[in-house]
Parts: sequence; structure tokens; C-alpha cells
Amino acid sequence: MLAEPVPADRHLFLKGVAHYARGLAFLGKGNLDEAEKELDAVRRIAADKALDYTLFSPNSAAAIFAPAPEVLAGELAARRKQYDTAIAHLSRAVRLEDSLFYTEPEEWHYPARQALGAVLLEAGRAREAETVYWDDLRRHTDNGWSLFGLAQALRAQDKKAEADAVQARFDKAWSRADVKLSSSRF
Repeated sequence: MLAEPVPADRHLFLKGVAHYARGLAFLGKGNLDEAEKELDAVRRIAADKALDYTLFSPNSAAAIFAPAPEVLAGELAARRKQYDTAIAHLSRAVRLEDSLFYTEPEEWHYPARQALGAVLLEAGRAREAETVYWDDLRRHTDNGWSLFGLAQALRAQDKKAEADAVQARFDKAWSRADVKLSSSRF
């Protein structure tokens, strides 16, 4: 991702998504300063009135892109172990994602609840994480990522029987996957 060129200004939505993805890539590499620069670019693009358009969706480009700065800011704060700030940003991302009209496929590609649940677990707030994962599973039945996080949240609360039951659901849902999870977010 970091080697790819950023789209031109005339493709503002794509440019925003590229900066968002670059920010996440820098976080993955542990380069928080560069991720912060990408977050600044994402915030500028999210505030640009040129994103107030629709094409084939009832959602505007601005609405679809709105979770991006919140997710990236939340992930950056989590990396800095500023959990209250991270949780506030990710909670806002969840609300922005929920405000989108439903489409198939969903237009915001990355469920913010999975990141929020993972950060709540990191912050030692397993009970809250459990609630977040259950909420996601009401929306996305048997989603492997949320089942994995829910099992972690239940284990952290010493709810062994419940964790084992959710683990069995996860094992079935994930039986053909080629990725081994360590968190509910990628």
C-alpha cells in the first residue's frame, strides 16, 4: 500500500481512502508519526464539501467516508495506549457507520465495532467489549471476527462455558479460513 501512488485531487474519495489505508499501513509498521500525517490528510478530505455527492447509492461519498478519520484516530490513540481517546473515536465511528443506509455490500468496508471491541479488550474493559461484539453479531450473524473477539471477552471475564460455546461457533464459521486470528481486527 505504501508503494502505491495516491490518486489525484480530482478523485477526492479515492484519495481519501488511499490516505486512510496508508495511515493504517503506517500503524501496522509502528510508524506513528507518518500515520498522524495521513490522519491529517484524511481529516482534510473528510471536511471537503466536494464529497457531498452520490452516484448509485443513497449514501453520499461524505457519509461513506465519515468513519475513516474516526477509525484512524482511534487506532492511532490505541497504539499510544490512550484508551479513553481511542474508545471515544471508535464509538463515534460506529455511530457514523450505523447512520449509513444499508446496501449490499455495505459501503463502509471495515466494521468499526470489531476495532472498538479489540481496543476495549486491550483497555481491560472486557464486559463492554462483550456488549460490542454481541451487537455486531446481531447485525452480522456468525461473523468470524466478532465471534473471535466475543470468545476473548468472555474468557477475560472467566465465563468459560459461554466462551467455549462461542469458540465452537467461531471454529465452524472459520473452518475454511486461511488466516489465524489474534484479534477481532485485522
